[in-house]
Amino acid sequence: MNQTLKDAIRAAEALPEADQEELGQALMEMALRKKIDAHLALAEARGGATPHEEVVAALRARHGK
Repeated sequence: MNQTLKDAIRAAEALPEADQEELGQALMEMALRKKIDAHLALAEARGGATPHEEVVAALRARHGK
């Protein structure tokens, strides 16, 4: 984990529980989006395409939501 992320987590720990939950959900969504983008980029690099729905379904099965 890099220092910026560590600092952000420390700052979030000082917030009320509801704000922490909101930030946690936003971070999870951003992380999932990054994973989706990475899978799509790999598919393009292989010269083929993976249907978006397949990528999303696989990631959701693996990571929840």
